[in-house]
Amino acid sequence: MEIIEEIARRRQEIVVENPGRAYSEIRDLLENRLSFDEVFEEKYFNDVDEGRIRTKVMLIEGQDKFTEEIIELYLSIDKETGKAEIQMKGKLETEYPTEKNYQQSLWYYAYRSLFDKFIYGETRGGYEEAVEHDLDHILRLVRENLEEDFNG
Repeated sequence: MEIIEEIARRRQEIVVENPGRAYSEIRDLLENRLSFDEVFEEKYFNDVDEGRIRTKVMLIEGQDKFTEEIIELYLSIDKETGKAEIQMKGKLETEYPTEKNYQQSLWYYAYRSLFDKFIYGETRGGYEEAVEHDLDHILRLVRENLEEDFNG
């Protein structure tokens, strides 16, 4: 049983100081300077003719036994204009175990639904603020490192 709840979205267009190095700097920032449990690139396109790089990076942070914070970061860099467009979507994904036969029954599903609504839902609600903070923090760090006229 899986429950996915979208928390927030952020979108920003920035003028980068060095468009040729922007992609590698963002990858370094996400992989090495932030402390997420898992960072991986799901898609990557480098269109040499148009001078554009597009990528989708997933950042995953475990919150507890059942819930993970997932941030999807979409990045598009236009080397000719020197602009980078960043779109981020933050969500919480709760997954309850379903390995055993009884965990696939209708009664277990009803139990987990009630458990999630009345008991665990409040706990997961406490993680929403952390997701929004992470989105804002990532966006601020990217702007701080890449934007031409950033003045914090």
